[in-house]
Amino acid sequence: MKWAGEHYFPKKIVTFFQLFTLGSMVLFQAAELSASQYWPQAQWRTASPESQGMSSRILAELFHSVRENEYEIDGLIIVRNGYVVLESYNHLLEPHFKHQIYSCTKSVSSALIGIAIEKGYIKSVDQTLGELFPEKTAEVQQSGNKEISLRHLLMMATGLACEDSVRYEFKGMKEMWQSDDWVQHMIDLPPIEPPGTRFEYCNGASALLTAIIQKASGMTAFEFAKRHLFNPLKISDIHWKSHNGITIGYSDLTMRPVDMARFGYLFLHNGRWNNQQIISEEWVEESTKKHINNPLTYGYGYQWWIMTPQRFAAVGAHGQRIFVLKDKNMVVVFTGDLKKVKTGIPEELLHSFIVPAVRSDDPLPENRRSWERLQSLRLSGQTGE
Repeated sequence: MKWAGEHYFPKKIVTFFQLFTLGSMVLFQAAELSASQYWPQAQWRTASPESQGMSSRILAELFHSVRENEYEIDGLIIVRNGYVVLESYNHLLEPHFKHQIYSCTKSVSSALIGIAIEKGYIKSVDQTLGELFPEKTAEVQQSGNKEISLRHLLMMATGLACEDSVRYEFKGMKEMWQSDDWVQHMIDLPPIEPPGTRFEYCNGASALLTAIIQKASGMTAFEFAKRHLFNPLKISDIHWKSHNGITIGYSDLTMRPVDMARFGYLFLHNGRWNNQQIISEEWVEESTKKHINNPLTYGYGYQWWIMTPQRFAAVGAHGQRIFVLKDKNMVVVFTGDLKKVKTGIPEELLHSFIVPAVRSDDPLPENRRSWERLQSLRLSGQTGE
């Protein structure tokens, strides 16, 4: 398996995964509040895996796999039914540290487009480049790219010669960085097929999303995000780089892993947070459903990788992931420093350990021995007996 811009082969990497916990976990036999009624405050509520229908023993096996294979995973958060059942970091990363999330940024940019449409800054995803950048209408007409719409950008189906994945050694992205005007650079790219024909990974398409938000709202995408997304989610410890005054839409957002989980939890709950509809339910549904085939997963949505009709993921280089599993009422976050040949490891760990650890929708009998053993793994990084 390989992801666009990233490769995965089973191969050992030298690192030591030393886990510790943020504090003592409280054991719950059953949730005191339903997940639909709970919204995280400064601290997220915690519970044992068993209280949320998960097996501590199977989760402990995940850590053994990480240690034995020396995977460079430095953070893992599992949220089920609104409870953090597992939050672990290696010896290099502490909970308050921000992490570069790479292309997980794309899913955030998509969310901002949805908010901008809901607030009337953008008319619809069917607006074309010429309509979105009226000052460049003549250039768009001349380039032959007049049919490219916002929808095509969102679903990575521009029809342009982006040459912007590992297959091309990111030639297109390197060329874009040499330009002072990324919008003009994308407009000038030669078309190779009609837009919407097929999926072709293109960082430049995602870069246009934040340029569109800035053009439509008069705010940088970062300013727009702080006002309409991050502040309502109580996410403040963030940084998002820009290029020539425009927020970089395809990468370079830095945030804490727990705030990545908040973003995923927002989508798990259809864009609603603390009785406020931050992103319209219609946009969440539209952006996280399959719009086009891709060679790597079940499909691709609007800057989201679609795993199944009920599961989707924000995917970033070197092992950054935000998995949203609606059928399991679960959000899983990985951060890491995986080499290119190993970046499919989060998917392997998810499907081999985390999903199988979900045994029931009801609480399981508490397994204190397994839970204490799991806690010792988190605290000391020792494999135990």
